[in-house]
Amino acid sequence: MTDQTVKAPVSFGARADDYDRLRPGYPAQAVTGALTALGGEHRPGTALDIGCGTGKLGSVLASLGHEVTGVEPDPRMAAVAADKGLTVEVGPFEAWEPAGRRFDLVACGQAWHWLRPGERTDKAVRCLRPDGRLLLAWNFSTLAPATGAALQRVYAAVLPDGLPTGEGGRASLSEADVDEYAEELRGRGLRKVTMTRAPWEARLTSRQFCRLLATDSRLLALPEPTLRLLLREVAGLLDAEGGSVRLDYTCVIVGARAAG
Repeated sequence: MTDQTVKAPVSFGARADDYDRLRPGYPAQAVTGALTALGGEHRPGTALDIGCGTGKLGSVLASLGHEVTGVEPDPRMAAVAADKGLTVEVGPFEAWEPAGRRFDLVACGQAWHWLRPGERTDKAVRCLRPDGRLLLAWNFSTLAPATGAALQRVYAAVLPDGLPTGEGGRASLSEADVDEYAEELRGRGLRKVTMTRAPWEARLTSRQFCRLLATDSRLLALPEPTLRLLLREVAGLLDAEGGSVRLDYTCVIVGARAAG
């Protein structure tokens, strides 16, 4: 592996606008489906969005009628979310203080894995009202097999030592990791832990896809000349194959309820 280490989650702000435009959002039907799977009556109320980023999940919650407060460690990402009308408090969730507030819903989109295991759940529960809901959401993408294999060859040629690892030595996040997060919630006393999946797709031009790749925390840890070379090679590959790429996404949401 390279000797570079991912400095996330505060690395994403360097490309906050591209992150907001090109990173996948969360289909509203997936969020409502996850809330329905938890059972019981659930009406819009107050919501805390942990690691809210540019407000992708928080905006969906707001559109469903929730009064959203975001917590985000990177002020550049927080500024984009604030421009959407969300209330954002800047700072890492681990150090953030709710100041006595309790929320009907605590949510976290694509950021739970950056937080310390165990402690993240305990603090989220402390922020919930009795019988409150917790939603943890991720988007996982796949490419057509031939395209994915061709991209792997490009990566191997440009990065013979592989991509930088994440904090704690994690090479990447996979859908299989979500099972561990669900088990953590059960182990910390949350009730009715559920998992819902919603497939959807997007098509990007080769340039859009490269700009999307450049928001990956592992790529952001690369030296700039290496990153430019990698993206140039990826764009050349996709241009030769028609100039666009389809991404098949699965939105996975783990839900749970606090004790009543």
